[in-house]
Amino acid sequence: MVKRGVKRWPGLWAVALASLTLAPVAQAASADVRLRLARKPVRAALIDLALQAEVSLGGNLDACRGESPAIVGRMSLEAALARMLAQSGCGFEILDRRTIMVRRARAASESARLPAPTAAPVRHPEAHATIGEVVITAQRYPNLPGRTPAAISALASQALSHDRASSLADIGFQVAGLTTTNLGPGRDKILLRGLSDGAFTGLTQSIVALYLDEVPVTYNAPDPDLRLADIERVEVMRGPQGTLYGGGAIGGVVRLATRKPDLDTMSAEVLAGGSVTGGGGAGGELEGVVNLPLVTGKLALRAVGYRERSAGYIDNPALGLNNVNTSDRNGARLSLRAVLSPAWQATAVVNHQSLRNRDTQYGVSRLGPMTRDNAVREPHDNSFDQGSLTVTGDGRWGRVTGSVSRLGHDFSSRYDATARAGLFGQAAGPAVFDDARQTDLTVGEITYAMPTGRRFHGLVGGFLSSTQTRQKSTLAPYPAGGASYAESRVDDIREAAVYGEGTWELPWNFSATLGLRWFDYRYDISSDLIQGAKARAFKGHGDENGFSPKVLLSYAPSASLLAYLQLSEGYRPGGFNTGGRLDGGPPPSRYEADQLWNYEAGIKLRAFDERLRLRAALFFAQWRSIQSDQYRPDGLGYTVNVGDGDNDGLEVEADWRASERLDLRFALLLNRPDVSRLSLDQTAAENAGLAGISSGSANFTADYHRPLAWGPTLRLRAQVAHTGGARLSLDETAGRRMDSYTTTALSAALEGGRWTLTAYVDNPFDSHANTFAFGNPFAPRADEAITPQRPRTAGFRLQARF
Repeated sequence: MVKRGVKRWPGLWAVALASLTLAPVAQAASADVRLRLARKPVRAALIDLALQAEVSLGGNLDACRGESPAIVGRMSLEAALARMLAQSGCGFEILDRRTIMVRRARAASESARLPAPTAAPVRHPEAHATIGEVVITAQRYPNLPGRTPAAISALASQALSHDRASSLADIGFQVAGLTTTNLGPGRDKILLRGLSDGAFTGLTQSIVALYLDEVPVTYNAPDPDLRLADIERVEVMRGPQGTLYGGGAIGGVVRLATRKPDLDTMSAEVLAGGSVTGGGGAGGELEGVVNLPLVTGKLALRAVGYRERSAGYIDNPALGLNNVNTSDRNGARLSLRAVLSPAWQATAVVNHQSLRNRDTQYGVSRLGPMTRDNAVREPHDNSFDQGSLTVTGDGRWGRVTGSVSRLGHDFSSRYDATARAGLFGQAAGPAVFDDARQTDLTVGEITYAMPTGRRFHGLVGGFLSSTQTRQKSTLAPYPAGGASYAESRVDDIREAAVYGEGTWELPWNFSATLGLRWFDYRYDISSDLIQGAKARAFKGHGDENGFSPKVLLSYAPSASLLAYLQLSEGYRPGGFNTGGRLDGGPPPSRYEADQLWNYEAGIKLRAFDERLRLRAALFFAQWRSIQSDQYRPDGLGYTVNVGDGDNDGLEVEADWRASERLDLRFALLLNRPDVSRLSLDQTAAENAGLAGISSGSANFTADYHRPLAWGPTLRLRAQVAHTGGARLSLDETAGRRMDSYTTTALSAALEGGRWTLTAYVDNPFDSHANTFAFGNPFAPRADEAITPQRPRTAGFRLQARF
């Protein structure tokens, strides 16, 4: 087994071996950090410091007056903070190596300081239960989530590690309203805040934009399911983000911020783990990170590699196979960071990931949730390659960020088409439908953000992208034979946009923000379709342009309270359908652009000496001409404007540090998705709501941690998440129902200074609830599909840092 792994992925083992080799010579962990802080208002400088030092901030930043001097070089956090706050009227406490508390000078003078950066932190009794905030950049400039008038959540690397989060589906325990469909790794759609255009991925642009650092990584593809390896933080911004992010952000933005190379310290990390799934097989994971300064303080390289296997648990007795849905995920990332001057730096990143599912993960109700009898297997392959270059400049004059990126995303799926092969003129016998897509995306973007801390501040930006997608679909006998149906399609899509936002600081603690984006989409589609002796060719062109606005009014009467009202808009361009049987009547050839307006009122509160953080939002969304990917009775997909829909609801997130040893987190989404108007050619079940969306979800996490007498910290963690039931589609006859279900996880960890050992049990009650009612578009309608939760899985993880 090991020999085969070495042969298939030697690069990962090289990273792991290098990590172990570096262990004796790697420098000891140091509290010193390298900073590049321009002269600017103290509040903005504090946020920049937290971003560069990868620490959390708490306290009253708004109480700090004046400007911080420019700070450049390597030094301790204590020395940097002392210089920064010397004339500001504020003081600070370093609560631990990840959290800084800023207070008015009088309060700070009553607290203890650390005797030295490497000494154990001295905690003040009033502050020991404070919760810090991780800095975010999703709004194109650094800020803290609690000070940002928007529905934003952020999970830092430490939280991801505690959650054992390896993909976006794993962060649902921590984030309100984030769900993914459960088709399987590399096939899922990301959904936010009760907005869904359907459960399937077809021609429509994704409704949630996924970003890796500064660049987009999807267009109309499913989530590539990138492993959250060496990720600094995950940022989730809800509601349409058309002004800053354009089309494809109609439901929100999820941004993965990778850890940048450390310019000074050689280091390495290794993660290894194994698991066993009840009634299934064994899984495992191996991940390695190496950081290597090439020119101290000027140039550094960071390498990440990983290999992962998820055990299968679905059986197919018709083929004599058990645990058919085993999947493998392998990948690597290289980052090169260079300091060009005290104000400018550049980062080049190359990513690769390959994901292979040997089969889909659904059963059929007549055989049980873990069993099906397909005539052929349904594998899925997903390959992701991306390279980017980002240049940033930061000075008293503001912040400039420019990036260029090239992405290649190829994925292919096979479906058992035996039940529908006769409709395509094929003789009886097994048949397969193969769908292969290739996406090449080139993006360039530049933004300029004005200095904050002034009466007026804002940003402007420009965006260019060129996308080509190539799709080849065939239906043919299995295992061999000529295709009875085949289509080759090419989409060329170009987008240009300029945008800006401006914020005015008004009297009485009010501020107003106006944003506007002008966009221009142009797309050319060509298709060649063959069915038997017949053929059809198609060419189409579209050009759409317009404006996407945003209006925001916020009120911050104190450092611990923020309220806001927001109006924002999102959009997606239209397109053409080209597939469909030549003897079955084509679907509507064109689908139009859709548009979503979001009305939102929110509040953010910090209380009990910052032991409690609360975010709540009331929202109402009006979605017009909803684009939705659907399937015809013969199993072929198409896109249609199904009509108009509304969704209103309440969203709540709360973090409470109940004591120095107990942290609690709660998240809730209550919403009422509804179809207010159907297109004339659509039918809907009564009270169907929007397809694929439940009326609510909730999750709860309890984290207990205490130091043990012999050194390490014991951490016990329990998580529960509940998702309400939903209808898979609007169709009155095929609108299959998805069950409500509850997901649970338990873990226990020992955390030392340089190592963490974790044991866990996922789905300890072994629930088999139907999380997704879709199986195969070509399956008989009588075969009700069941996509069960992964059975009870027990495992361990060992992480070591050198």
